[in-house]
Amino acid sequence: MTSQADRNAARTAEGNAAILDAARAVIAQRGLAGMSLRTVAEHAGVSVGSISYRIGDRAALVTAIVDREIEIVAAFAQDWLARLDGIAPVAAGILPDLICEWLDLGERRTSAIVGCELALLASRDPQSLPKVAALFDAGETFWRDLLATTPGGAITARRIASYCIDEQPFSLLLSANADYRLLRQSTVRGLLRDDAELANKDWSNWHMLLVERLAAPAAAALDKAASITEGAKAMIAEHIADVVIAQGVGALSHRVIAEASTTAASSIAHHYPTQRDILFAGVEAIYRRMRANIEAAGGTVPGGGEVIRLTHESALTAIWNPAFLPFAIDMRRRRAENVHIQIAEGLGIPPHSDRPRVQAIVMALMGNGLRMLAAGETPLPAAEAVKTLLKNRTHVF
Repeated sequence: MTSQADRNAARTAEGNAAILDAARAVIAQRGLAGMSLRTVAEHAGVSVGSISYRIGDRAALVTAIVDREIEIVAAFAQDWLARLDGIAPVAAGILPDLICEWLDLGERRTSAIVGCELALLASRDPQSLPKVAALFDAGETFWRDLLATTPGGAITARRIASYCIDEQPFSLLLSANADYRLLRQSTVRGLLRDDAELANKDWSNWHMLLVERLAAPAAAALDKAASITEGAKAMIAEHIADVVIAQGVGALSHRVIAEASTTAASSIAHHYPTQRDILFAGVEAIYRRMRANIEAAGGTVPGGGEVIRLTHESALTAIWNPAFLPFAIDMRRRRAENVHIQIAEGLGIPPHSDRPRVQAIVMALMGNGLRMLAAGETPLPAAEAVKTLLKNRTHVF
């Protein structure tokens, strides 16, 4: 017979879960920056005082959300394992389908957005969210369990988990786009293909055609921003880049840039009238730094923590603000474009010969880089990563 204490504990747990799920729903609608005790209280239909009493302050609420996400990811994983009913996905030839479906799964959308937002927060302040590492582990454990009977399954699971970390925000943003879905499918095939097998020329060309078609809408705007290399406008762009690196895309405004650059806000608005103009300028400044680092073989893989975070922030921001969509798409393309020769050398293949695999490895490195940043670690320098790839690329993950 259930005791009164047990019933009270169950009601408390149920009430707390309802608050946490309301908080997760707010994050899915507004992003983590839009979540406060007040917005959660409104969504949950409770008072702010009730949340404070049950959970604590906003920081405690975010920590509790991480715990809730770990539970939810584990539950999703168990459900999927049950659906497979013991079928070995590699032997059955369905692993690429499972990866794409995992990224697209409708009932995972809220969880996926929340996970991406938590990862970004932890990448900037690892000590504030140490449990995000366990959230990443829960995702990898699913793939490990799925591939438990597959030779080399643990290494493949780590590679898939790392790739999914990087691909997830783009799937949230672009899953309705046919070119994107085809491109993602090509990338997944490149990720899983046998090491000794090269993509044929037509496949590689098809992959790049999809890349260009997907990125075409952003070309004109970004080409215009890329031409800014000197003068006051370029100086402001460098300050914009510093703000993005330190505070994230969400912090960008004329006032913030004016304060950072000790320049009048009216001057900022003259050079960069809209928030989108500000973002493009900052991104180009970051990419100029990235290219310089790559040329000097001293940057971080590939492009450093700032590029990893910026890419994910842009994709997530575009979910709520479509003006950022072309830019987020172009970010996905240019990360690989800037390092594809180095990655190809690391894989021991001719440049331009296997773009699907290079794209996949870049994304897996990016995902692993975000995971390392969230754990308070530094992604491998570019030169070291290429050497590691050449020796045994699985060790990078």
